Amino acid sequence: MGAGASPVCSWSTVAAPALVLGRLAVDPPIDRNAVAAEGVVVVRRSSGGGPVLWDHDLLALDIVMPRGHALAGEDVVDAYRWLGEAIADALRDLGAPAVEVIGVAAAREARSRPGPAADACFGGLSPYEVLAGGRKVVGLSQARRRPGTLLQAGIPLSLDAPRLARLMGRDEGFAAGLAATAAGVGESVPGLTRQALVEAVDRAVRERAGVELRDDSLRNDERAAVDTVLTAEVGGIRVRD
Repeated sequence: MGAGASPVCSWSTVAAPALVLGRLAVDPPIDRNAVAAEGVVVVRRSSGGGPVLWDHDLLALDIVMPRGHALAGEDVVDAYRWLGEAIADALRDLGAPAVEVIGVAAAREARSRPGPAADACFGGLSPYEVLAGGRKVVGLSQARRRPGTLLQAGIPLSLDAPRLARLMGRDEGFAAGLAATAAGVGESVPGLTRQALVEAVDRAVRERAGVELRDDSLRNDERAAVDTVLTAEVGGIRVRD
């Protein structure tokens, strides 16, 4: 992506479930038997954050910006602001009640008193993530490299807390803690479809960004690279990078 290129956005879903790990110094524990029994693929994303269960009800938004673009900014925390606020706008337009964007101070306060599922992405709060009805419904992450910045948002229509607990080898307390702090947006907007969510977020993102984001998807060679690149094992499980 050249320095003067327009930001690119793309939406992704999965046909088969995956346990997505962030790039952390220490990988979280994984229950190998549960992963194998449920036929779940373990993958690693280029951005940070805790594990996410990427099933058919989670929509992922990627926004890629060239190096130095105004939307990426220089402050890695404040870079999330416009995206979180845009998604919050979209959820309000869709009729979700009590939508709020978490500020920096509130996120720091939440981190000072972690809950039982805090090491999962949706079990904790980071600045500019989005809540509806007091529970987290949008997870944000980013990766910065020499060519540019990648902002990512995960928006579940529903959240399967018990399944993530099984895959991570956790007990019912983990699942209950996760369900108490996070939810799918479908709980706030009954009957919400993928298409309606994508259209609302796309519209709000373009309005907040102030620029035209170019839709894109993986090329055939990029898909082939994704399918062939493997990294080291995590907890005895071969991981796709």
